[in-house]
Amino acid sequence: MSGRMKQGDVWLADVLFKGTHQTKQRSVIIVGNELALDVDVIITPVTSQHPRNQFDVVLEYWNEAGLLKPSVARTSKIMSVHGSELKRRLGVLHKHDLEQVLYMCRNLF
Repeated sequence: MSGRMKQGDVWLADVLFKGTHQTKQRSVIIVGNELALDVDVIITPVTSQHPRNQFDVVLEYWNEAGLLKPSVARTSKIMSVHGSELKRRLGVLHKHDLEQVLYMCRNLF
């Protein structure tokens, strides 16, 4: 599985909501590097909602990344999902956006 995934990829994934057994298909960004990509994948969810806090990263090149609307990466909601939850690759983040997302991830953790 890791041969076709890499850091900065944008995927459509089935994401489990905390405290429930319900999943929702959401756009996500792979933030784990190639060393961390295995059966589980470290992701951050993407939303079209406005930023809520200083950890939300507005994606400047959202259209180039295969997203349909202006989007925000919620780096405060990083999670791990099984690789089988990744359904379809949408695109790749622009280098500038990826650097901003990873910078915020490092500041959080």
